[in-house]
Amino acid sequence: MAAARDQAGTPPADEEIVHRTVPALAPGTELIGRYQGSGYREAPYLARRADGQILQLTPLLYRIAAGLDGRSSYERFAERLSGEYGRDITAGQVFFLVEERLRRAGILADDPASGQVAVAFPKGRDRLLALRFRVALVPERVVSVIARVFQPLFWPPVVVVSLAAFVLTQLWLAAHDVVDQAIAGAQALLQRPEQILLVLGVLVVAGAFHECGHVAACRYGGARPGAMGVGIYLVWPAMYSTVTDSYRLDRIGRLRTDLGGIYFNVLALLALIAAYAASGQPWLLAAALAWQATTIWQFLPSIRLDGYYVLSDLVGVPDLFDRMGPVLRSLLPGRPPHPRVRELKPWVRRVITIWVLLVIPFQAYWLVFFLIIAPQVLPVVWDALILHWHSAGGAARAGDAAATAVHVLRMFLLVLPWAGITLIFATLGRRLVRAVRSWRARRASS
Repeated sequence: MAAARDQAGTPPADEEIVHRTVPALAPGTELIGRYQGSGYREAPYLARRADGQILQLTPLLYRIAAGLDGRSSYERFAERLSGEYGRDITAGQVFFLVEERLRRAGILADDPASGQVAVAFPKGRDRLLALRFRVALVPERVVSVIARVFQPLFWPPVVVVSLAAFVLTQLWLAAHDVVDQAIAGAQALLQRPEQILLVLGVLVVAGAFHECGHVAACRYGGARPGAMGVGIYLVWPAMYSTVTDSYRLDRIGRLRTDLGGIYFNVLALLALIAAYAASGQPWLLAAALAWQATTIWQFLPSIRLDGYYVLSDLVGVPDLFDRMGPVLRSLLPGRPPHPRVRELKPWVRRVITIWVLLVIPFQAYWLVFFLIIAPQVLPVVWDALILHWHSAGGAARAGDAAATAVHVLRMFLLVLPWAGITLIFATLGRRLVRAVRSWRARRASS
């Protein structure tokens, strides 16, 4: 969620702009209102841009945006705003905030009188551990239909029955000691490449169903879901759904949207376990157990999975990773709290500080672990690639399409983590270079 602020800068002289006409909001811009369940001392206000991006505005900027009609002069607008806001605001100050804050945020239409034109939507920041190379595959209008179809599954009686059924299936699995069956099934899968493809196909379908849970929960709460697609997260291909509009909801509505995917994971598990109980097919048990492990993984709050967004909405702060730097600087002895830390409620500040102190060692551990094991693992990976290359060629010559596909897939899975981790290190390197350059520039100017 982007933010616009109204503190810095120098407004022009009033006589230069008092008779100019204020611009209007760009078509498709929606002013949502106060951010509900906010973790800030002073709750911000929200606006939705035409491209679906949610903007975070200060109360003054929001009030200005709400009054822009494309007809009033800056002089009259400033007089009216001063009365509403309870503080003297000059026409020059209004002009500055309109042009330097709201226009840069991409929510103003063309202003022929002043020659100002609507700016292109600002490019989002390169967020830490964000989904990359996103490609939208399902347009918003189709997603709206999907959400409407699955929305009834969030009716409370249906949720209660589904969760109760899930508990019963877990008890059934425990009573039937499926560990030995799972091991035997995994060994059988190694001899049946077509069943490996079946398991992967089921997991892909279940992943798409997971995203349907997010968009259905978003619509159930009264927000508009956007497009669905795929991208690269960390080192793996990942599906995504656009539910940014859920910021208009209260805390309960946002948490429902966050947990909607996990709830649909539960429904998928119910279907897989029921199919296994009826057929006894080992590949169905393997798919169910793999999907159950994926569901547990989703609760991890240290990377941008569902658990991260649940924590974010519980504390009412949109992007926790944006707070890591300010929190760390505020912990240095003799340093006052950073402004981005002071703006938070005390209990929210404590929770985010604990989160930062836990996440940084967790992430550092995996990066250091990778650097340590890389020299030993890379030769093994290379040998495995060569082996699968020859095996894929032999299977292709024998006309075994399933075995060929499995070997190619294994090669892809061997390469992908290393390509992904290289991308992560490249991103961290660029961030470090930018930070050093910024620090040197500040030293030179001081």
